Formats: sequence, C-alpha cells, structure tokens
Amino acid sequence: MTWVGATGFARRPLVVVEDHLHHVSELLDVLSEAEIRQTTVVCLDRPGPDTTRITASWLERYPGLQVAARTGGGTGLDPAVFDEAHRFCKTVAGMLRPGGLLLQDIPLATLGFIPPDRWWESIYLANTVRGMFAGTQPACRFLSNKRGYEATFGRDLLDAGFDPRDVMDKSDLRGMVVPVVRSYLNRAFPLVLQIPGAPDAAVAKTEEDRREIESQLDLAVWQGEPVEIGGRLLDGKRLSFKTGSQEAVTWLELIEDRLEGGEGLPVVDVGARIAPEGAGRAEITNLAARHIHGLRNRLKDGGAIMTAHHAYRLAEGVRVGRVGARTNTD
Repeated sequence: MTWVGATGFARRPLVVVEDHLHHVSELLDVLSEAEIRQTTVVCLDRPGPDTTRITASWLERYPGLQVAARTGGGTGLDPAVFDEAHRFCKTVAGMLRPGGLLLQDIPLATLGFIPPDRWWESIYLANTVRGMFAGTQPACRFLSNKRGYEATFGRDLLDAGFDPRDVMDKSDLRGMVVPVVRSYLNRAFPLVLQIPGAPDAAVAKTEEDRREIESQLDLAVWQGEPVEIGGRLLDGKRLSFKTGSQEAVTWLELIEDRLEGGEGLPVVDVGARIAPEGAGRAEITNLAARHIHGLRNRLKDGGAIMTAHHAYRLAEGVRVGRVGARTNTD
C-alpha cells in the first residue's frame, strides 16, 4: 500500500492510538489548531452509539483525517486487534510511515491481552511496532495522565528502549504535546510532495521515501540545488541540473503546467528563453524544437512530451509530482 498520491486510506506520518473518545476529541482539537495534519487515529474505545456518532463527527470536522475504529465512521478494526498483541502491532505498523511518529496512550484498557494490573505493559507494543520496520524506524511518544509514572514503569520504559521523557502529560496538550509532535514531524518530514488531484504529502529526506516516490510516478522533480529528476520514465536513472539552467527550467515548467492544469508551454516562449537576443521567429522555434528533442531523448518514451496547439506539454496519463521544502516548519 503506497502513500504516494493516495486518495484512500494510506500510511501517515502521525498515528495516534487512544482508547477514550473524549481524549481523542481533545487531541484532535489542538492538533487542528496547530495545523498538524496527515494523521491517522486508531480509536480503541468500545463499540456503541457514541463511538459511531463521534468517530463520524471527527471525519466531518477534520478534512483529511483517517480513523480506524471498531464501529462507526472510518475504517473498521479487525476484532483480533483487541485480543492478539501481534495483530495489534501489525495493524498499527501498517498505518505508519517509515520514520513517522507513533503517539500512544498509556494505558490501553480495552486491549484484552494486557493484564489490568500491568496496564503499563502497552509500552512494549510500541517497541514491537518500531521493530517491524526494516528501514527507517518510527519514533514513539506516550501520553499519560498517571502521576509518578517514573516510579511506576520508568524501569520498563528503559527496558523497552525508551526514555521516561518520552512520556507526555496529556493534561498539557497545547504546552507539551503539540510542540513535541510538531517539532518531530518538521524535522523528520521537511519536504512536501505535490501531485495533481491528490492531497499534499509530507516527505522525508531519505532514500526510502525517494525510491517510493520515483517508483510510483513517471516524473518526479526535486526542487533545490541541484534540481533533480527521477521516475519511471527515466528507467531507474536520475538527472541532475544546476538550478536555473535551461533544461532545469523547462522540466520545472512542464511539471508546473501539469500541476496547474495548464495548456502547455508556448513554443515561442521556450525558444525565446533559449535564443540569443534579436533572434527571429524561425530561429526561436527551431531552437525550441531542438531543446525539447533533447528532453525527449532522456525519457524511455519520448512521446511523454507532446506538441499540441503550438505548445509543449506532458501527455495525458503521465503521472507527475513535485517535491520541495515545506513552508510551515516553525
């Protein structure tokens, strides 16, 4: 299940696991205020009319939110999640992006396989989730309203590979939880992917994310210095151009045209950018044609760049994306 260009349920950078409806509602309110999106909520509260009504209201109130619950709105959870530790961990891991953040409540009282008198052992579930990632592992943070948890399960946290400072007081969502979550996501996912017809997606500066994007798109441009081009039309190769070079500008303009739903790059505009000052129309159009011919030759299918109505554009069906720096990285 790829997250690139997904419009249905997909892996997300932030997964919240909670067992109380009202705690989820409080958290979603403050995350929304802080403009922290691309979130999946795993709601473990018991089924019933309240669960159905409230989970459906989250989806209506917070566009783009994904919810997995036992009943109600969102994606249904397999009942085995509540009875088998491995099924729980596999389900949560399947919702989380590599390098993402798992925000898990302590305790998780509705999980039948955790003894009530050992409620803090849910921290070991987070460690198992983390270990299911062969590449970039996610980070885990915990929410708790228990006092003195260092004395209660501080040793267990250390044994599971966590730091007691990874536990945050859920009574201070704005002052403690939101800053930690936002800071982590901004560091881990400093880039954004734009694809026509799909929500923007956070991107990590990892080879793992890069391979995922370039395996799903025909052309993907990476803005920066240098400008880089990858994707299926390059047959595993990557192109690199100095920012501002003529070829870099044309690739960026072709993809921008597709993102904006434009009508293509006028031939005379492309040629005028390349031609020497004072060049005539014939020379301008000839230089444009030679320039585009060079771009086509780089692709596995040169027909991916077409000429129509005196303009160059990417052919219908060519799947493109643009990766650049996020602007809200405060």
